[in-house]
Amino acid sequence: MTLDPALVDALGAFAAHPRVLVATDFDGALAPLVLDPMDSRPVEGGMESLAALADLPGTTVALVSGRALGPLRQLSGAQDPLLLIGSHGAEDSRRPDGLALSEEQRTLLTQLEDALRAVVEQHPGARIEDKPAGRVLHTRGLPPEVSGAALAAATAVGERHTSLVVTPGKEVVELAVAHVGKGVALVALAEELGVDAVLYAGDDVTDEHAFVALAQDTDLARAERRLTIRVGDGESAAQHRVNDERALVRAFEVLLSARAGRSNDGG
Repeated sequence: MTLDPALVDALGAFAAHPRVLVATDFDGALAPLVLDPMDSRPVEGGMESLAALADLPGTTVALVSGRALGPLRQLSGAQDPLLLIGSHGAEDSRRPDGLALSEEQRTLLTQLEDALRAVVEQHPGARIEDKPAGRVLHTRGLPPEVSGAALAAATAVGERHTSLVVTPGKEVVELAVAHVGKGVALVALAEELGVDAVLYAGDDVTDEHAFVALAQDTDLARAERRLTIRVGDGESAAQHRVNDERALVRAFEVLLSARAGRSNDGG
């Protein structure tokens, strides 16, 4: 599979930095989007490439997803030392105590559950995904007019409960009582690790927020060294683009080869 030469050059330059964070979304980036979210599986070679990268000196690898940590670990098959950042940054696999909600947030979560159940009753075929800090309404596979109406009804729930954080996506809308954001989480992780550069790949609205956050990192040198990749079509703030999940895996393989060669050379 042939990558854009500009991306290949960028991967080579990124590989030369001493300490890097390589991060990617899961659904739509490593794993094709499917009707049932629990049927999602990474494409061949994706997790293997990331695991090999994580074994290299000075290389931290993270999956950054809107999914909760449990399903993300189960579906990806990720093992240490890969980091998992779930629930749009609200969960971190290095912190086993999990997500702590206040009494007010737990009450709001119960109200949210009731409201979305009513949406599903009014729009048969829509589905609810449970997360520790919120709920997600899925409409993939429904006729456009049914999907649009269900998503609009779910969004209206967020408008009625102004404490909720509403995050739209591809035939989904998430409503959360606690939210960090992928971009905030990535910049904080980069700062904590003291890396020189961050690579991030993704395909959706929340990933666009991450692309922008990395470009606006207050560590200006790290922001300049970032490498952001949009998977699929659509307008994007990312610096580069690949066509699909398999092309992203190819990009990781190119990065692995370049960075492993640098390690073998004693760089």
